[in-house]
Amino acid sequence: MARNLLALLFFLTCCISIAHAQEQNRAAVWVQIEARPSLTQAQQAIRNYSGNLQDINGFTLKGGWYAVALGPYTQEEAEQVLRIYQAEQIIPQDSYISQTADYKQQFWPVGTTALTSPPSEVDPQNTQTTITIIDTQATEPEFTDETLSQARASESRLTREERAELQTALKWAGFYGGTIDAAFGRGTHGSMARWQEANNFSPTGTLTTHQRAVLLQEYNAVLKGLDLQLVQDKNAGIEMRLPTGVVAFDRYEAPFAHYTATGDLNARILLISQKGDKNTLAGLYDIMQTLEIVPISGPRTLGKDTFTLIGEGALFVSHTQVWLKDGEIKGFTLIWPAGDEERRIRLLGAMQASFNPIGGILNADAG
Repeated sequence: MARNLLALLFFLTCCISIAHAQEQNRAAVWVQIEARPSLTQAQQAIRNYSGNLQDINGFTLKGGWYAVALGPYTQEEAEQVLRIYQAEQIIPQDSYISQTADYKQQFWPVGTTALTSPPSEVDPQNTQTTITIIDTQATEPEFTDETLSQARASESRLTREERAELQTALKWAGFYGGTIDAAFGRGTHGSMARWQEANNFSPTGTLTTHQRAVLLQEYNAVLKGLDLQLVQDKNAGIEMRLPTGVVAFDRYEAPFAHYTATGDLNARILLISQKGDKNTLAGLYDIMQTLEIVPISGPRTLGKDTFTLIGEGALFVSHTQVWLKDGEIKGFTLIWPAGDEERRIRLLGAMQASFNPIGGILNADAG
């Protein structure tokens, strides 16, 4: 009798251990490939990798650094990705498998990833405006009430970017305090239930298609009227999302493409594009600080292949980011009225996330 009881206990222990191991294998893990001391360096590293790698993410680390990681994967998938990419020398040899708990906040991707456009030729004798606005506004779906099972089924079809956006919206609304990891666990569904209850919906813990639309509409209300569109300026060789509801292309003055205000909102955007090296980059950094669009107050940093200028004035705030890669200097400046911080920060994040250098450099004689 005692022997049978011991055998039963041993069998149950083995089953629990196996189940625990299987659960661990299914848990989301990451392949960390780099850690950088600044956000600008981490964003540049992501852009360097994004041409060859998918599933690339950026996270803040507990020590104040910024991680570049691939995922999320199961343990088995992560081991395979790590083995193959290291063998093909696509990622550094010191890359390793990391856990979700290692990270604090996701900073990449933010918004929709821009598609790479083919290179374009610029006529040095006649630089013409070559700008394409790509309509990125999806048709608003017709919402109907869903049962809980239907809501769970529609949730399961969300992309990773859509799941991360919902977590971001829940955090913005004050109902979610976790990391933006695109993994809908107990914390995320708990925040959904609290949001549902606060908005007079049944607190099931799973948002219906209609409820997700309501949440995102609230989250994006601050951007209403800006008409964010993906714009390709082929002369400048830059593709990014711009607020076409308040600015439009005006003129070229090398190395700038000017997008000026179309209404009462005093907003401007410069796209920056020129050939050069580290000395050219440093010279541009110095010159831009003499322009009236960059107030003297505000943080600014110059690195070996990038710089950031933030000018904070009484009437407006300007934010300039520029990168040097393969002999090409490209970047942008956002000039926005002071006091409209929430909208400026949200717009800036969308522009940063969508910034994509494409073929072409603005002709030095343009304008």
